[in-house]
Amino acid sequence: MLVDGVRRRIVIPVIAALTLAAIFAIPGAPPVAHAQGLLVTAPYPAVSVAPGTTAQFDLNVTAEEPVRVDLALEGVPDGWSTTLRGGGREVSSVYADPTEPPELILDVTVPEDAVAGTTEITVVGSGGGEAARLPLDVTVVTADGGEVALTTDVPARRGTADDTFEYSLELQNDTPQQLTFELQAAGPRGWTVSVEPSGEADATSVTVDARGSQTLTLTATPPPQVSEGAFALRADAVAGEQAVGIDLVAEVTGRVEMDLTTPDERLNTTATAGSAQELDVVVNNLGTAPLVDLSLSGSGPSEWEITFEPSTLDGVAPGDSAPVTAIITPSANAVAGDYIVTLEASGEGIDQSVDIRVTVETPPIWGIVGIGLIALTLAGMAWIFRRYGRR
Repeated sequence: MLVDGVRRRIVIPVIAALTLAAIFAIPGAPPVAHAQGLLVTAPYPAVSVAPGTTAQFDLNVTAEEPVRVDLALEGVPDGWSTTLRGGGREVSSVYADPTEPPELILDVTVPEDAVAGTTEITVVGSGGGEAARLPLDVTVVTADGGEVALTTDVPARRGTADDTFEYSLELQNDTPQQLTFELQAAGPRGWTVSVEPSGEADATSVTVDARGSQTLTLTATPPPQVSEGAFALRADAVAGEQAVGIDLVAEVTGRVEMDLTTPDERLNTTATAGSAQELDVVVNNLGTAPLVDLSLSGSGPSEWEITFEPSTLDGVAPGDSAPVTAIITPSANAVAGDYIVTLEASGEGIDQSVDIRVTVETPPIWGIVGIGLIALTLAGMAWIFRRYGRR
């Protein structure tokens, strides 16, 4: 009995040890804590930034087997700040899954007083008994290393009050980092002014890559009754301490618009064949530019004569009116009825016409002649009755 007990105490631990050794010797079942091929990489391991800005690195942490990887940074200078972000949070470890690698971002903020030069910061990933190191270079470039500018080839444009003034601008970012600019536009009171990236309506900001540029479009619409003159416009782009602006000019030449009518706006009159008939006409300037060197003329049926007094106008100011007299003379052989004559005023950049209906009446002389003929006829008949009536 004693011997059997001793045997059992010896054999059972040995069997258990052999069983565990056999389990761990099974192919394809390595310890979960061990991960081969641990790597920390970045598509862009070296960047340049200006003092007071942040360098951003996209990091990739991979391993051949799923494993937790703890992250640390080495070589961060005093006064610099760093943040590791993943999933929208600040993190210090990631789970390296070969099927779904984690998204990881490292922000390195450089202080305002940082001197120009290159600093190496190392990302250290530890997990599964392995360690991976990734050196990153942050090059600080001072103000002498680049600037931003806002330019245009055509800073001044000319148009009428009905036109929309449009300017093409070039926003240049000659700095070593990507910048996001807030866009602003200003103009005179009553004007509608906007600036936006070309092809992107209603956008109020634009991102420009390092050493890159972006085309902007400034659009300015004047109010309906704007007067002639030169008007100042401005566009600004601001990205933190980087600010740039440009002054533009919109030269409004005024809108030319005219109305040719009568004082009471009645477009008809009466006339007698062969006799001149005066018709009051008014030239109204409805635009914002003066009417210059106006000539007045008319046309009608054959052998009719239409003239004006005066026949020319030197100018009519915006909002003003000028009275003229149209003299319409129907032909002497015109029969009674309605006729159409056309009155026209033309000048620099404008041509306006109006049709007038003219009712031609019989001349009074023919009435007198008719009455005379009737009187002669009656007198003749009376004479005949007196002479031959007694017989």
